[in-house]
Amino acid sequence: MIYLVLCILSSSFLMVVFKITARRKMDTYNVIVINYIVASLLGFLISGFPTRETFTSNWLVFAIIIGILFIVVFLLIAYSTKVSGIALTTVAVKMSVILPILFSIFYFSEDISFLKVIGIILAMIAVYLTVHKKQDHNITKRIAIILPVLLFLGSGTIDSLIKYTQATFLQEDSTIMFTSVLFTIAAICGILYSPLRKKSFAAYFRKDILVSGTILGIINFGSLYGIVMALESNVFDSSVLFGINNIGIVVLSVILALALFREELTLRNKAGIILSVITIILLSLIR
Repeated sequence: MIYLVLCILSSSFLMVVFKITARRKMDTYNVIVINYIVASLLGFLISGFPTRETFTSNWLVFAIIIGILFIVVFLLIAYSTKVSGIALTTVAVKMSVILPILFSIFYFSEDISFLKVIGIILAMIAVYLTVHKKQDHNITKRIAIILPVLLFLGSGTIDSLIKYTQATFLQEDSTIMFTSVLFTIAAICGILYSPLRKKSFAAYFRKDILVSGTILGIINFGSLYGIVMALESNVFDSSVLFGINNIGIVVLSVILALALFREELTLRNKAGIILSVITIILLSLIR
C-alpha cells in the first residue's frame, strides 16, 4: 500500500511542477530531458551502474521500448495541447488507464466480479468528470481528433507494457535497474531529438531548467518505482490498482491545483471528485 501512496503523491506533484514551469514560460522539453537524466542517475546511484548482466537481461528490450514511448507520448501531449486543446488532451491521457485495466483482466486472467466491473466503470466516469473542462476552441481538423486517440493508445500501451514486464521478467532486485535504464533510454532519445528542434543546447544549462528538471526527475523516479513496486506487492489485482492509482492522482492533482493555483472547479468537477472518493473506497474493498 505504501508504494501505491508513493506513486499517487509523486505523480500528483509532477503535475504541480509542470504547472509551475508552464507559468514561468520555461522550455518544458528541456525540463523533461533533464528530468530523465536525473531520474536515471538517481536510480544508478541506488542500484549501481549497469553490468554485463544488465545488457543480457530479458527485460532490456521492454525498457528500451517504454523509454522511447516516454518521449513520443510527451511530444504528442505537447502537440495535442496546441491543436486539440488542453481539455481533450487531458481526458485522453487520463482515460487511457482503461487499456492496462483490460490488459490485466484478459491477459493475466484476473478475476472479474460484479463489484470490480462496477468499480472500474465508476472510475472511468469519475476521471472524466473530474478532469473535464470547457474545450479551448472548436475542433475542425481531423488531426485534432486523431492526436487524442494516439495519446490514449500511447499512454495505455506504456502502462500495459510496464505491467507485462513487471509480471513476466522483473525480480525485486532488478526493479530499480529496470527503472534507471528506462529513464536513460528516454534521456538519450530526448537528447538525440534536440537538434531537430533547432534550439541551442545551452538552454539546458539555465539555472531554472536545471532546478526544475532535477526536482521533476526525483519525483518522476519515485512515481515509476512506486507503481512497479505496488504491482509487485500484489495487495490488489492490477486492474483494481490501476483504477485506484489513476483516480487518486486525478483527485490529488485537482486539490493541489485548487490550493496552490486557485483553479476553479465546475459543478461537474466537484461531482467527479466526490464520485472518485466513493470509487476509491469501493475498489479498496476488492481483494
